[in-house]
Amino acid sequence: MAAKKRNVSSKLNPKRPKIDIESIVEGILGSRKRANDVFDILESLRSAKEKDVISAASACSKLFSTLLERKDLFIGKLPDEDEALNDYSAEEKYHIFMRHRYNSCVEMLLEYLHHEVHEVKESVLSCLMKFAAAEGQHPLEDMDWSEHYSFPRQLIQLVVDNILSKTTDNSLLISKFQEYLEMEDVRYYVMSSIRVNVSAVMEKNKEVLLHVYQNNVFTLMSSINMPSQESELTNFMVKQEAKLEDWKATKLSDHKRGFEKMWLGFLKYKLPVSMYKKVLVILHDAVLPHMIKPTLMIDFLTAAYDVGGAISLLALNGLFVLIHQHNLDYPDFYRKLYNLLEPSVFHAKYRARFFHLVNLFLSSR
Repeated sequence: MAAKKRNVSSKLNPKRPKIDIESIVEGILGSRKRANDVFDILESLRSAKEKDVISAASACSKLFSTLLERKDLFIGKLPDEDEALNDYSAEEKYHIFMRHRYNSCVEMLLEYLHHEVHEVKESVLSCLMKFAAAEGQHPLEDMDWSEHYSFPRQLIQLVVDNILSKTTDNSLLISKFQEYLEMEDVRYYVMSSIRVNVSAVMEKNKEVLLHVYQNNVFTLMSSINMPSQESELTNFMVKQEAKLEDWKATKLSDHKRGFEKMWLGFLKYKLPVSMYKKVLVILHDAVLPHMIKPTLMIDFLTAAYDVGGAISLLALNGLFVLIHQHNLDYPDFYRKLYNLLEPSVFHAKYRARFFHLVNLFLSSR
């Protein structure tokens, strides 16, 4: 099928009559002769009106999820549309045409994850995750013969990349995204996606503090609720044909390994002082118990101690946990503690917690 080019403007023409977007979806799904009407939906998706964008996202969700289920999108390396004019059958041309429209839709939805209105971001996130579920069940790439499972890793990576904004606090959006993190396979691949994103961003900004970005990363990572037993790994977004012994998403040890790499990958870079405190407050309860080798946190805790003030005390608390619960050999612990015992601590806001911990540390000797 040859694509009829239409001008998809950034704003709807105010003189254009309001379209019945649901009827358009039904028409496209009912007859391939209506395929070009997909441009009307994509045009609505570019509307300047938030309610129109939300409505169009819902329409896209229904349209393309159904096309994925029907296997009506081209599978494999997508040819250029001009190339498809001569070398493919009518059936293949239709699939190529709709796959290109699907890709355009996904690109626009990803852009809307940066929209200023939260309701728009939440709506497009729901649509993208519905696409992820559909792609998992009906992969758009040819499966390698040795692979017996599928997961939309590329789409999840793109969602994570856009949620981890460098300029906008996405705490609300991450709160919505947290419901998807309750699914084992989503959690596993999101942890990997975070690690990839942090490495790419921070390697370009090694000595720069990216306050908004690093706060978004922390908020997303701390939203991950790790299972404590392998028997708890039962809730998957993508239902595989059989439970596979070699699929890492089904293994608690691989979840822990991914969790550990994610946190260590984030904490190895320079952090704002406020971020040290956030991490240290949750470290002993929410992070260390889910690591394979908690003692790998020693470099971070040592760096945190050097920050000074309350951060030093909280870092010693983390080291104390490693010493007494994970057999860390750290002979400098008490020397570092005694270095904090100076007159200024009697006037510090955290003095009550300080003396409580000092008592705890010294009574354990």
